[in-house]
Amino acid sequence: MNQRQTILIVEDEKINRKIITKVLGEEYDLLEAENGIHGFNALERYDQKISAILLDLTMPIMDGYEFLKRIGTSKWNKIPIIVMTGDANPETEKEVLDLGAWDFVPKPYNTQILKSRLVSAISKSKVDVYKQIHHMSEHDPLTGLHNRQKMFANTGKMITDYPEQEFVFLKADLDHFSLYNTTFGEEDGNDLLVHYADLIREFCDVYELHAYGRISADIFCACIPWDGDEKRLRNQVEELNRRVDAYKADYVLEISVGVCVVEKGMKVEDLYHRASFGAKKCKNRFGVHLGTYSKEEIEQEAENIAIVNDMQKALDEEQFVVYIQPKFNLLNDKVCGGEALVRWKHPVKGLISPGRFIPVFEQNGFISKVDFYVWEHTCKRIHEWVEAGYQPDPISVNVSRVSLYNPHLDKVLIELIERYDLSPELLELEITESAYMTSPGLMNGVVKKLHQAGFTILIDDFGSEYSSLNTLKNMDIDVLKIDMKFIPKEDDVEKGEIIIASMIKMAKWLGVTVICEGVETRRERDFLEGAGCDIIQGFFYAKPMPKDEYEKNYVIPWNV
Repeated sequence: MNQRQTILIVEDEKINRKIITKVLGEEYDLLEAENGIHGFNALERYDQKISAILLDLTMPIMDGYEFLKRIGTSKWNKIPIIVMTGDANPETEKEVLDLGAWDFVPKPYNTQILKSRLVSAISKSKVDVYKQIHHMSEHDPLTGLHNRQKMFANTGKMITDYPEQEFVFLKADLDHFSLYNTTFGEEDGNDLLVHYADLIREFCDVYELHAYGRISADIFCACIPWDGDEKRLRNQVEELNRRVDAYKADYVLEISVGVCVVEKGMKVEDLYHRASFGAKKCKNRFGVHLGTYSKEEIEQEAENIAIVNDMQKALDEEQFVVYIQPKFNLLNDKVCGGEALVRWKHPVKGLISPGRFIPVFEQNGFISKVDFYVWEHTCKRIHEWVEAGYQPDPISVNVSRVSLYNPHLDKVLIELIERYDLSPELLELEITESAYMTSPGLMNGVVKKLHQAGFTILIDDFGSEYSSLNTLKNMDIDVLKIDMKFIPKEDDVEKGEIIIASMIKMAKWLGVTVICEGVETRRERDFLEGAGCDIIQGFFYAKPMPKDEYEKNYVIPWNV
């Protein structure tokens, strides 16, 4: 059973309202208003229920002309309005139609004509509403571009319809758009998006075949023909960026565009993800606006995700194991300590290189948990050696950048050595130079607290920062670790040796002990001895080894 439609009658003459009610009452639900003000009150109250309005022109307070003007700019401007008046002349009819009326019925009413025109207006409004709903289902309301669903559908159809044509899929977004919104307000932000949409439209319309649309927020996508000319595409993107940046004087606007070549048979969603990966490569890199998809890089990204998915379970199940690499005193070639290094023995994938998981952990902050895991396992083993009556040399552990920013780092480490009844001299702390140089003032404060607690501080990877030599005098440290990467394996060996010898000499002048790591050959060992190095670490003497092997070879006295 069809729901009865509601008609609003706006007419000041009561007798006319009664006539209309008699004519239409059997087929429609009727609402009555004696002037335009009352008519708007009825619209506010019943809103979506009203299917059409029958409007008189001559009324007190607010007449039909004013009612038409106001409703034309309101949310009810799609409701069909049929004007009723005794002033039946072409000028009046033209005026009310220009104001937005749908039809015109003269008084006195012809019953059949009134009914017919009312049915026609309502039917037409339903068609218009359907068209509007259909349009809204495919278009972005702010920019007028196709939305994600329609743009993806158009892209898929275009690729299928033109199998001989190559295409590229692009994803473009504005850098720091949320900051722009915060700075200038949402209205200005919307204006920027509309301008950006117009530029995207111009960018694509030069091609006979194209598909483009707004995906969400400041993200737009396009699919255009590809002729293999990457330079041309890059120039087009740079021009697009220039025009975006010109939108707001004294404010830098940049875009990030990711691109991937369309492979036959691929889903559009997969193209979008590939282009997103390309866009990520140039995001927040000043002056870089185009990034291309790389299969190798996305495979690495997938591997990173797998690492993240497995990391907490690995920690809970103690899949991380501590290896120790010995350090040797150059005066007597005897062990004088070791460095604790973490390895991941995955139950399925086997041994995972630290070079694969450490950068991922540093990026997501999980490295702080791994730090503590290594610290505790190292303290536990040193405690066992001491309890067994051995006199172990100190073991150094790495302290990541994330852990250094923990304001309670000194308390955490003090509590740890107290729990295992250890002297702080047995647990040395290695800090990378890059972490130190990120915030030297803050790091000096951290180092001071750790020194006060009795810990020995080593700076690892010294020389990796351009300002190393200039800032060495300001570092409150005990030991400098220099990597042998400064000496090339083939050319310019002499220059590398000069650099390392200079570092060693400078450290000696400052009363700092020097360890050189990565030593692999007799030649390197002898050179370092001549340069005045104190301690060396590297494959020439020993590789990192499980704790039990280190204990057997370097902790238990030979006469036991």
